[in-house]
Amino acid sequence: MSTSQYYVSREGKQLGPYPLNSIVEMVKKNELTMLDYLYDDKAGDWVLLMEHRELADQLKDHKPAKPPKAGEAAAPTPQTEVAANGKQPDGQPNHMVVEWYILKGENKFGPFSYTDVVKMLQNKVVFEFDFAWHPGMSTWVRVADLDPFKPDHIGKMKETLMPEISEVFFRRRHRRVRYGGTILVHDNKAVWKGKGVEISAGGAGVVMENSMVVPGQTLYLHFKPGDGVPPFNAICEVVSKQYVEGVKDKNAPIRYGLKFTSISPTTQKFLQEFAKRSEAA
Repeated sequence: MSTSQYYVSREGKQLGPYPLNSIVEMVKKNELTMLDYLYDDKAGDWVLLMEHRELADQLKDHKPAKPPKAGEAAAPTPQTEVAANGKQPDGQPNHMVVEWYILKGENKFGPFSYTDVVKMLQNKVVFEFDFAWHPGMSTWVRVADLDPFKPDHIGKMKETLMPEISEVFFRRRHRRVRYGGTILVHDNKAVWKGKGVEISAGGAGVVMENSMVVPGQTLYLHFKPGDGVPPFNAICEVVSKQYVEGVKDKNAPIRYGLKFTSISPTTQKFLQEFAKRSEAA
């Protein structure tokens, strides 16, 4: 077990440092949640507890009442069966009040509130190709195929100014603006084209017809001149993956979120100024 000490952050308050086994016990006692933060010296940044691999490994056996295995059906109960009008007796949509579980690979996490899952999608901890389930569903369903987690639905709920939704939308570190330039992408094995959707000083949103790229992967990009941006090169880390037209085959168009890990200071300064005078994405 690691002997390192870690600072944690809960509700804006910094605590610690604590050894990892103490943090595990705090999670088990509900003094911390998997959506609180831990400062990871290796990453040089705050990360969600759920993202810290060693901590997540130690909490594998700390499971709530289990949802079904992937592909396994579970009969709905009278308390959780979806109402015909899509709402609970108190008038709230079902997806706002049920407890959600997330399946990432073979690991299950939860329960989470709906807004917790939205926050994890924003933080790139949960991805559209992961699976979700709540009591009343017959089996696990890919997040991309669940209406409550589609961008349009989340956006509409944000516009209602419901406190539960509004509070999970946070100010991004870098302003994102619309960008439609052409990009050449390679991974040291193959080269393919991408089309820009948005750009910032910290990264870019790109649509590529290559569904085999995965979060965490490193890509090398050449941005061709266009849409007001001069040509530049960047090394990027894939941080999100969203199906544009549903889950199809390996050539299905995918929208990827890319974080710049290496970019020239001149280019970054240009993008900061470009974002100030361009239309927000």
